[in-house]
Amino acid sequence: MTEHSILLIDGSKASRAIISKTIQQQLSSARLSDFDTAGAALEHCQSCSFDLVITAMSLPDMQAQEFAEIFRKNHADSHTPIIMMSGDFSLNIKNDTASPHINGYFDKSRGNDQLIEYIQSYLSLRSWNKAPGCHVLFVEDSPTVTRVVTNMLENNGFSYQHVNNAADALTLLAMTQDPDNTNQRFDIVLTDIQIEGLMSGDDLIREIRFGLGLMPDQLPILVSTSPSPDRNSHINNIISAGANDIIEKPLIESLLIARISNLIK
Repeated sequence: MTEHSILLIDGSKASRAIISKTIQQQLSSARLSDFDTAGAALEHCQSCSFDLVITAMSLPDMQAQEFAEIFRKNHADSHTPIIMMSGDFSLNIKNDTASPHINGYFDKSRGNDQLIEYIQSYLSLRSWNKAPGCHVLFVEDSPTVTRVVTNMLENNGFSYQHVNNAADALTLLAMTQDPDNTNQRFDIVLTDIQIEGLMSGDDLIREIRFGLGLMPDQLPILVSTSPSPDRNSHINNIISAGANDIIEKPLIESLLIARISNLIK
């Protein structure tokens, strides 16, 4: 059985004890290290490697977003997935605290069993070399970005179809909804938010959701976007349009594959 190394950071001694006990009881292959501050965890990371980092949203010495940014810049295994937890994770809170350095968000109110399932979904990604059978509709108008991302998809066993505008993407998606269609259906849409043509990425998302009637659980949409000065408002607009998740450029292969894989699971 593969042993997975998990780092847990939570300033609440009681919460940390409960989560630690749950992980140790239900994930027998996990090796857990827990700390109450980000500083102590970062120091420990200098000599240890982890398969997954779980952190509370607010830590005694800094916020989780700041910890994640420092971790990415300084840790040897900087692509390790990071999950941020909160006891009150409404959609607005998630949007306000979204970070390109954090892979996932978990609401503690969902309970320990759901937390274990969520953890396992990320640990399983570390064991995946390929993702057979996943078909991606990739919408991107930059030839340079297209070459980079399609190489990432191919390297990880994904099949894909690339188009450079929203109109062609919608045509392909509409064809897959035809009962007589023999083409492979798409498992996920990966789209840039700024694409050429009369329709933007926002327009594409809305047409998928409200024109074609494909809901988030039927067809996940992952949006790639450049950093924006008004970041929170920018993210809110994309989520409101119907996107499942957002990843900021420049795209890092391990983070992109983790986001795609988690959405299709």
